[in-house]
Amino acid sequence: MNSDRRRFRSLVPLVVALLVATQVAGAQAHHGGRPISSLFRCDRPVSPPRCTSVADDLRHLIVFDESLTDGLAASLRDTMAEDYGATKLVVLEQSEVTPLTDVVAFSGDYGENGAAGWVYCPMEAAQGANPSGDRWCRGQEMHFNVNARYSVFFADDDSRDHITCHELGHTVGLRHWGNPPQTSGSDVGATCMNANTPNGPTGLHEFDIDHINAYRYRREAPPPHWRNSPMISGAPRLEAWRGSLQATEVEPLAGTLDELTSAADAVVRGRIVEIVPGRAFGSHERALHYASATVAVDELLAGSLPGAHRSRLTLEIPLFDGPESIGDLPAWGEAIFFLRNKGESARAAGLAREVQASEAAFHRLLTFTSLVVNADGTALSDAGAGPLAALAGLGFGDALDRVRAAAD
Repeated sequence: MNSDRRRFRSLVPLVVALLVATQVAGAQAHHGGRPISSLFRCDRPVSPPRCTSVADDLRHLIVFDESLTDGLAASLRDTMAEDYGATKLVVLEQSEVTPLTDVVAFSGDYGENGAAGWVYCPMEAAQGANPSGDRWCRGQEMHFNVNARYSVFFADDDSRDHITCHELGHTVGLRHWGNPPQTSGSDVGATCMNANTPNGPTGLHEFDIDHINAYRYRREAPPPHWRNSPMISGAPRLEAWRGSLQATEVEPLAGTLDELTSAADAVVRGRIVEIVPGRAFGSHERALHYASATVAVDELLAGSLPGAHRSRLTLEIPLFDGPESIGDLPAWGEAIFFLRNKGESARAAGLAREVQASEAAFHRLLTFTSLVVNADGTALSDAGAGPLAALAGLGFGDALDRVRAAAD
């Protein structure tokens, strides 16, 4: 570690570019020292896509993508050890992406997109709302834009120390201190969480550390582990179902059945008739694999489906435990599926039209708990499935009637 680099900090804030979320920084001004929280929906139509989430627990695992420059890698290791190592978090570097990875750090020339750095929780990442009401996310993306327009953020060790400390802070829920930086008081503004301060302070303020240490980092449920599914063999058991699925919503689960039904692009009664290996994203060693499940649609309960999907549609299921875990997926049988079309998600994220068209061929569950299973005539739902939990134990026909009524 370059101790001189970390000890002597530049005092020249050259405000020439935007950091993560600074296109809305005006609305976030003057909130220095704000307690930890998540911020913004992740499916907003902004470019680059960005949102702030909290960590899912005290262990924060970081993977350095091969695109990350040597200088940024060195600065990121420094801030992990020196700044975040001073908190109760256990921040560690991983050699490759696993289902437990919290953050993957990338760098590249992303063009003059208005941001030198940003963090983002992909829609398919393992995520949910914790008891504090904040979105937690595993598999967050942390991007550094080394485009020449933003070179001042990466020009020297201090600059890189500042921006890596800043973006890492967003991955655990730290917020901006203000734009322009708040400096009232002795050294209130001496934090890397100041916005719009290239080559600014390179470490956390004691207030930041206090906020991290006071926050209760915890999930709402265990991480996804399909091997424990009660659907693999024999009759499903309601008790075993609880906690076996992991929410992936990008915003808090709807509070009522009407709201959940309205939030879905389509709600269908159907059956999974085939599960085969699907798409994979990322490098061979780090790819996230999906299963493609064919759902035979028996009834459209709410929303709409493209003409080609009215009788059959493709439901993508992320295989967080690796491609070999496809054999462990539950055989759901007949169920009510609350679905989001991936083409609509791509449109909301402002992605290119050709990407929207390609993604429109696939659906995902609104959350991993957004389904009600027909278990020998009895409705089965997860205890953490929001309003769907109230349907558990009803006759499956009664559960269908309630969903139909919510759609009216």
